[in-house]
Amino acid sequence: MSNEILIIDDNVDIRELISGILKDKGFSVRLAANFNQAINEINKKIPDVSIIDVKLDKGDNDGIDLLNHIKKIDEDVPVIMISGHANVQMAVDSLKHGAFEFLQKPFSTERLLNFINRALENINLKKEKKILESKLFSSYDIIGESNSIEKIRNLINKLSSTESRVFISGPAGSGQGVNC
Repeated sequence: MSNEILIIDDNVDIRELISGILKDKGFSVRLAANFNQAINEINKKIPDVSIIDVKLDKGDNDGIDLLNHIKKIDEDVPVIMISGHANVQMAVDSLKHGAFEFLQKPFSTERLLNFINRALENINLKKEKKILESKLFSSYDIIGESNSIEKIRNLINKLSSTESRVFISGPAGSGQGVNC
């Protein structure tokens, strides 16, 4: 399965250039030329990575608005902001709003691909972390079928729906110190 990149830029030459580079590297690419097309594409399906021009047809900050829109849907999606009219404040604002990286036009193919690969690595590590955490915190099962074990299971089920504190004691090595 190839990773999907959404490219949002009002300059058709830039969109096509980035699209060609990414398609040559095996990425699946979607394009948007303006703010409204971008919103439709984002709402249709959140991409693995977005590349957004800071200044689109609507005004100065609509790229930041799109960044905020994506982050509301999924804060982990990496967004690379690009601009041909960049200044330090624009880059800082983008990063404050959650951009993964900021690229000033013109940029090298190597730098663009480096940022995209790092962004994908970052998102994959976050996904893996969530999977491992869910396994870690939900993989403990009580073993046994005796009446005593069944009473403990029932007691745990009753207590789990309350906000009561529970003290568990037992001999060393019996597992009472496991973090829950």
